[in-house]
Amino acid sequence: MSDDRRTYSDEEFALVLRKAAELAETPDGRATPSNGLTLSEMKAAAAQAGFDPTLVERAARLLSTRSSAPPSVVERLIGGRLRHGQEAHFPITLDEAEAARLLSALQIEIARPGTGHSSAMGLAWHSSDDVDVVRVTARSDPDGTSIAVDLDRRGTLAVTGTVTLLSSLTAWIVMVVVGNEVSPVLGAAVGATGLGGALAVARGYWSSSSRKAREQVEGVIDSVSRFLSAPRTAAPPEAGESTGTEAPRP
Repeated sequence: MSDDRRTYSDEEFALVLRKAAELAETPDGRATPSNGLTLSEMKAAAAQAGFDPTLVERAARLLSTRSSAPPSVVERLIGGRLRHGQEAHFPITLDEAEAARLLSALQIEIARPGTGHSSAMGLAWHSSDDVDVVRVTARSDPDGTSIAVDLDRRGTLAVTGTVTLLSSLTAWIVMVVVGNEVSPVLGAAVGATGLGGALAVARGYWSSSSRKAREQVEGVIDSVSRFLSAPRTAAPPEAGESTGTEAPRP
């Protein structure tokens, strides 16, 4: 029989999970449904395996992505979404000073020019550049703090589309010149190759930059998680406020 008090290594934990997955398979090859695990259960299992439970909680926050509609036809053609968004809720209520510190931490994490404000109700910040637009909002309520991050890339799409259009026009001009001077067949081949290459490069760039944009949004959420997970220090007493201790008498 197994010993509930035994501590398993990382490798043993991975083997246990794999074996459990094998045992969950029914004879017809379909997995048996389970009720899943709570965050506390996952943190406890991670602690037994030697992982830091706070890292499990931070990773779980990154799974709380805001539900969105399926990619549009344009997004499927260009290879990535026009907007990236994510939300997370933390069971910690911010006061005015903590909201101001969180706003400063977000500005450092995003490292882009922007404007924002904070109060006891939360914070709001948005970037001020003319290409991608990043918006971060935080709302505090008695149950905790909700964070929403939105990255709008329609400005980048306009720039990418303009560059692609110019490249396509260049390919068309080359096709006309080569066709008139050498051979219409060769001109058409050169033009088609140039146009296809421009479109392929543009799609490859958009797909790669979309992954980076998604990682940036996840990085902001992770930064908030690290900020809220850090030990909270008590605010210093205001002038004239008693600290509960008396100064020694002369």
